[in-house]
Amino acid sequence: MEFISILANSSRSQAYLQTLVKNKIFPNKVIILDDQDKKKLGKFNNVDYTKLNKVYKFEAAQMNPRETLIETLNKHNIKFDTVMNPDINSDELFSIISKSKIKLALVSVYAGQILREKILTLKKYYLHIHGGILPEYRGSTTMYYSLLASNTVGASAIFLNKGIDTGDIVCTKEYKATFGSELLDLIFDPLIRADVLINALKKLKSNNYQVNQQQNNVGEDYFVIHPVLKHIAILRKNQC
Repeated sequence: MEFISILANSSRSQAYLQTLVKNKIFPNKVIILDDQDKKKLGKFNNVDYTKLNKVYKFEAAQMNPRETLIETLNKHNIKFDTVMNPDINSDELFSIISKSKIKLALVSVYAGQILREKILTLKKYYLHIHGGILPEYRGSTTMYYSLLASNTVGASAIFLNKGIDTGDIVCTKEYKATFGSELLDLIFDPLIRADVLINALKKLKSNNYQVNQQQNNVGEDYFVIHPVLKHIAILRKNQC
């Protein structure tokens, strides 16, 4: 199955790419959105590298935090371009993907970005793995809300549209929170999404796959969780 990958320089993208090659699934091309190290959210810093000195595994996913995107790409001879613009809606990215005949694009971009009309006119399928079970948990930091509600986490593979987490659902998967939730943001959120990514690609590879259209009146919209609630979610999970 042919697909391209549009990847921000983030821990999530590292987990996606390393998990793909672990499962012998290789994108035809990768496009890296280079933020010139201006963005910090969702990235490892030097302190993280010191602490996170092993390979983390979860279901079909795995990630070595110390292995960069470029290192993984070069190790496996995967073709890639670098766009010196972090915005998925940039003219630079549009110029590259508009020339590609490949219809499926895996998207792992910086937080808060929504596809605009121009890039949607290309009629490609933009595959995104949302960190929450849809349609119940739309919005931001939903894994923490799920931890508070049921001590579970999950992710959903969807085709992006112009809404926020409202695209057609390819598949979802829920997990018991059996890991250290203090590592959720940088390690297990990316790994959970990467595991669902593998499930989604396997489903899309079949010729008779079906997607589920979301109903607007089902589910809740969540916003960035308050630090106190986040701390409670971590404590509650660790006491279970």
